[in-house]
Amino acid sequence: MLIIEKLVSWMDTAPADKRARAASALVRAWQVAELTAEQRESAEAAMTCMLDDPDEEVRLSLSKALADAVEPPRHLVLALAEDSAEVSLPVLAQSLALLDGELVRLVERGTEEQQAAIARRPFLAEGVSAALAGHGCKFACLIMITNPAARITEDSFHMLAERFGDCSHARQCLFARPDIGMRARTLLIEKYAASLAEDEELDRPARELETLEIAEKAIITYAAEVGDRENRQIIEALIGREKLTTAFLLRAICMGNLTLYCHALSVLSGQSTDRVERVLKDHRANAFHAIYEKAGLPATAEPVFFAALKSWSRHLGSSTREDAARLPYRVTREVLAGYEGRRDVVVDELLILLRRICTDFARESARSKVSELALRHELSREEEMEALPRPEEVDLEPEQLMEFAENLAEELAELALEDKYQLREARRQLDAANRPQNVMPVMPVRPSSLLEHEAGQDFEQAA
Repeated sequence: MLIIEKLVSWMDTAPADKRARAASALVRAWQVAELTAEQRESAEAAMTCMLDDPDEEVRLSLSKALADAVEPPRHLVLALAEDSAEVSLPVLAQSLALLDGELVRLVERGTEEQQAAIARRPFLAEGVSAALAGHGCKFACLIMITNPAARITEDSFHMLAERFGDCSHARQCLFARPDIGMRARTLLIEKYAASLAEDEELDRPARELETLEIAEKAIITYAAEVGDRENRQIIEALIGREKLTTAFLLRAICMGNLTLYCHALSVLSGQSTDRVERVLKDHRANAFHAIYEKAGLPATAEPVFFAALKSWSRHLGSSTREDAARLPYRVTREVLAGYEGRRDVVVDELLILLRRICTDFARESARSKVSELALRHELSREEEMEALPRPEEVDLEPEQLMEFAENLAEELAELALEDKYQLREARRQLDAANRPQNVMPVMPVRPSSLLEHEAGQDFEQAA
């Protein structure tokens, strides 16, 4: 008891750095020392008085010491959490004494640094994550997204996608989370498509149309790489965001994602996926009409869908792996050429969409065909080269081989000497033509090799 009294009396006159060390020591003593109830009460009172210390360094030392404390006095932690930004960061980032409701309030009222500290806590409940998703700054939200201890709901992920989906770094962080849900994922795909379609030369309607097409292609392509459960979630997410259109479903069929179309009919009509799948495989017109009608899709567009499904079934049954890349083009072209049903605004829009899709597929099909032809040509050239007769190999005796090597070396040396001579002769004539009459001729430079030395002798003799 006397020690605590002396400490309180000493801190009135001690310098700030020593008061900061004393604060940390007092917290350690409160945690590990065997103190009586009265001593603990006095130590807690001394720590409470430190909250009013005018020097921020003292309060920061107290905050750092209490951040890791087991069952610290809650009023101390809460007071430090509401202190200045620098003092509050240790307890905000680590102290388990703060309640979720208190953290939510601190997120809504705190600075960006305080929000970031809360986002990196060793555990984040769904309510705190939701508060960060709705009110946190971008930096704090990115920390939360990359924090594996953060429990984030699908609604919070969707909120994050709405707020920061235009930022490429945020999209990357969100896409890296396997639990973001299809509603947020499809929204992020649309945000990414919008970033790709940012072209100043396009007017707004053209840019919106391009964005829509890029987004639909990306979603359909992604759906083809995941399972049935994810496909169903994609359909439900598109319905919730009012993005599941007749044009989208037709594009899915044209791109060959019949599974996605099957789940769409199942969700819209309330029929089981297995039943819808059987009807689509068997091409039962009456059963398809009943499911299509329950799905609430435009009646005039039904023949277009049914024709596309039949075309796909026919081509899939007869096509080989080599021409699979050109199937979408063949299907769309066949549907366009053979459609003779009723025409209205809906059908006209679908046929216009089909023509645009057919044009895209025609280009992709042409690129695939050209690549195939180029590869085939390269293989035929390799086969022709392999078919050419190889030069006969001649076995030489060691003596013959040595004689051949010596003769070759002599011939090469003679050619080199001849080149050297011609070069030096040309230089001599050039020097003679440019030399003034009253200047003595310059002696040749000493050769740097045996070959040049021999060539130099020939040059002198020729001179």
